[in-house]
Amino acid sequence: MRVSPTYSTMPPTPGDYDLSELRRLADPNRETPETFDEADLPADPDEVLRHEQRDELVRLQSQLASVGALPERPYLASLPDRYAAEVVVFEWLDLLINKSGFENTGNALDYYVEVDWIAGPVREDLREYMRGFSEVESFDPDKPGPADLDVDDHVTSLVYIARLASV
Repeated sequence: MRVSPTYSTMPPTPGDYDLSELRRLADPNRETPETFDEADLPADPDEVLRHEQRDELVRLQSQLASVGALPERPYLASLPDRYAAEVVVFEWLDLLINKSGFENTGNALDYYVEVDWIAGPVREDLREYMRGFSEVESFDPDKPGPADLDVDDHVTSLVYIARLASV
């Protein structure tokens, strides 16, 4: 059995492979730039995430509309009593607490009640879940302190609310 000289010069561990060489081997006609500049990327990764979140909201709305079950306000009248819902709740609260701290997260939950995204009892249930978090452990000491939530953070919260409402 004859081994190609190109393959015999490859390093033994995949992490040591030269990606340009692998791309050239996979498709010799492909033109790949040697380096990528951030300006070459199609969009900022945060922007891509926001688009994905909005797309998820549209998908959830379309699914609910197709079965004639578009939610009325508040979108989340109670937390679902399922393990999958708890995972979503912890993920959502972790995101909010890490970004804005306990006080701002509590303020955001109050705001979500005011705009009828969640019901008052849901806010109280979420505050109970917040007791499971430690504010001291949730902050990275290399990052600045709590920040205010912005519009994108609230859109993300609406995605989480929609996920919980669809469970």
